Amino acid sequence: MTAILAETGVRPGLTVTGEALVASWYVPRERDALLAAAALAVREHLAAHPDRLGVCHDRHCADVYVDASPAGHRRFCSLTCQNRSRVASFRERKRQAGG
Repeated sequence: MTAILAETGVRPGLTVTGEALVASWYVPRERDALLAAAALAVREHLAAHPDRLGVCHDRHCADVYVDASPAGHRRFCSLTCQNRSRVASFRERKRQAGG
C-alpha cells in the first residue's frame, strides 16, 4: 500500500472552501489518479477497521483479504480457497473414518 502511494506521488493538501478547511489529495500525474484513489480508499478502510484484515485460512494460500462481510467472520480470500479447504477437510474425515 505504501509503495503504491509513493509510486503515484500522492500528497495530502488542504483546500479552503468558504470558511472551512477541506482535506484533499494531490496526484501529480493524471494517469495515476485512479490507482491513488483506490490505495487511499483501502488505507482509509483499514485505518477505520483494522480487525477486518486477514490471511486466508487455506493451508496452501497466503493471500491477504479485507473482510467486508456484514458479520466480520470471513476466513478465506476466495470461494476457490474456501471450497478447496472444505473438500480437503471432508476427504480427511472420510479417510480417518476408514471410508
